[in-house]
Amino acid sequence: MLISIAFAASCTATPLAQTTLEITTMKGGFGKVSVTVKNIGNETAENITMTISVKGGIFGRINIKKICSGCGNCSNSIEPNATKTESTAEAGRIMGFGPVIIAASAQATNAGKVEKTYNGFVLGPMVIVTQ
Repeated sequence: MLISIAFAASCTATPLAQTTLEITTMKGGFGKVSVTVKNIGNETAENITMTISVKGGIFGRINIKKICSGCGNCSNSIEPNATKTESTAEAGRIMGFGPVIIAASAQATNAGKVEKTYNGFVLGPMVIVTQ
């Protein structure tokens, strides 16, 4: 005879208070694009993930994507009213010619996902964000 005993353990973790993120600026530059995210809420945004992608150019040869979810060099949280800036520099240098679409997104464990898309133009190593 087989006897089964089941028990449930109660795990009550305090939920994180919700906050709000906003993509405030996107800048082009020499071989890269930079995006700044601001915490416009009243609570610290935790476990932030930022994504930047640049696609397009003549013959679609420009295809760079950077995903940042924290590393040893940067913080993975944003205090209220503070900002965090990331760039595509670590993902590779942008080089080419032609129009590009630049998409950025950010989200945190306690903040919903925000996204913005910009138009840009690449002229050799220069990336120009045209909005």
